Amino acid sequence: MAYGPSQNRTGSQQEHREPNLIPIMNLFIVIIPMLMTIMVSVHLAMIEITLPAQSAGGGNGEEAEEQVEDLPKMITLALFPDRFEIMVEGDKGVTEIPQLSPGRHDFVTLDKNIAELKLVHEKQGTIEVLPDPTVRFDTLLRSIDICKSNDFPNIKYLTALTKYYRAK
Repeated sequence: MAYGPSQNRTGSQQEHREPNLIPIMNLFIVIIPMLMTIMVSVHLAMIEITLPAQSAGGGNGEEAEEQVEDLPKMITLALFPDRFEIMVEGDKGVTEIPQLSPGRHDFVTLDKNIAELKLVHEKQGTIEVLPDPTVRFDTLLRSIDICKSNDFPNIKYLTALTKYYRAK
């Protein structure tokens, strides 16, 4: 038994229906931002390598020794609650700058010593700062500002080794 066309079938051919935009809106609002967040982006890193120039006379041992001497020595500034200490790699002496009075560090002397070190080690642009955990934050910031004002733009922070033990 054959039936005639339904009322919906004949009605849909005559009237114009609006397209359903909800799936397209879901695509743009939800799916595309989600795909962008999980997308792996490519990170590029460049390493600058400068190879030593070869001289016409061949490789002498003297030239290698001169290049080793040209390497800048590492400078470490240790901050303690009662003093500053400046250590230069290879030097056995340590420059101590005591407090002016309890709670008042001598930043003027620190500035002079850092300026003298910059004159001696012109190629050095990095200084290591080793703050004691009990040093005030203001003291740390002022000493870093002094280092940066004396042409040490790269500050490398070191942390003191702390060990924790459980009481038995």
